[in-house]
Amino acid sequence: MLNVEMRFMIKDLYRKGISVSEIARVTGRDRKTIRAVLNGSLSPPLQRRKPKARKLDPFVPYLERRIKEGVLNATKLLGEIKAQGYRGGKSLVKSFVQPFREARRQEATVRFETEPGEQAQVDWGHFGFIEHNGRHRKLYAFVMTLGWSRAMYVEFTVSADAAWWLRCHVHAFQYFGGVPQQVLHDNLKTAVLDRSAEGAIHWNPRYLDFADYYGFTPRACQPYRAQTKGKVESGIRYLRGNFWAGLHFVDLPDLNRQARDWLDWTANVRVHGTTGEMPFDRLPQEHLQSMLGKPPYDTSLLTFRRSTKDCFVSYDGNYYSVPSAYARKTLKLKETEDGQLLILNAQDEPITQHTLLPGRNQRSAVSAHYQNIRHRARPAKRTTAVQIRLAEPPAGLPAAPQVEIRPLSWYDQAVEVAV
Repeated sequence: MLNVEMRFMIKDLYRKGISVSEIARVTGRDRKTIRAVLNGSLSPPLQRRKPKARKLDPFVPYLERRIKEGVLNATKLLGEIKAQGYRGGKSLVKSFVQPFREARRQEATVRFETEPGEQAQVDWGHFGFIEHNGRHRKLYAFVMTLGWSRAMYVEFTVSADAAWWLRCHVHAFQYFGGVPQQVLHDNLKTAVLDRSAEGAIHWNPRYLDFADYYGFTPRACQPYRAQTKGKVESGIRYLRGNFWAGLHFVDLPDLNRQARDWLDWTANVRVHGTTGEMPFDRLPQEHLQSMLGKPPYDTSLLTFRRSTKDCFVSYDGNYYSVPSAYARKTLKLKETEDGQLLILNAQDEPITQHTLLPGRNQRSAVSAHYQNIRHRARPAKRTTAVQIRLAEPPAGLPAAPQVEIRPLSWYDQAVEVAV
């Protein structure tokens, strides 16, 4: 094998007019070799090394099958193959999955359009933190987008729990003036408890009851297929770029007031890039299901607490009194949307109500709750005579000196004489 320097010298001699036969004689190489160098490249051909066996190789068929099923999360795949005996690191799995992720991002997609009133898409967005009622809280944005008109609803909250998940739905329906036929969302625990291996969905019972009450069908995206709800994903990006950037607000109510103004005067009156029309102009044509005559669904947050012997229940870091008859009992607590805490007994009857306190370690006590407590006087301390027994001194030690015992009057007379 000729090195690079030799190949260069042969080509250089030939460029200078030296014949192939002369170059062969000078270099001691065969003329066929000289012609091959002249017709080839300067660098010698690379020899492909036999690839080393990788720890991942026995698990490649399994990984390829899971990737075809849509699983592209390297951490999840790592856990699955470790359970099968894989002893390598995560970096090998990430390197294997990365080309498939790139290919997924580059796939051409067909825009899925729905009929008027057919579907709304819902999602949460995380927007940092906020000081709310004396506490540092996470800030979320609930976004619902109607599929046909592209009309948006936005509400900022400090919680994404089941109660606020339902409340924001109700507020969105009220804002749009009706209910769509379907609501599409991720596999949130507030909606989907889990999926079976066959893909069957086990729904959150309260969310199903809520959907039945308002007459819509819930739909959950396929795992790892978030682009299914691309309309609301685009809405969240639009919210971040158009409304949130450079925003100043005082508190959560002020933030939501500004968000409502933005919806009414910017987001829903702009000419949408896809439809070519303003969402508010298309909204009446959605023909949503009416909510007239239907009372709002009870979205109270429900929990149970056991009261203490001093007639308090602990809730969200604060303490609320209950009537003395319910001390040391398990009670039902309902947090309403307007910031009230209802406390109910075992028969589901309300026994008291408090306004929720801000901050932590605060107490809300009602004096009437303690009127029936009988105050018992503490018994007098019993005095017992203490007998002191003087022990005999140990053998070998001198006896204690005898001390004269005098009446107290003697000391009074001694003081008068001294004066």
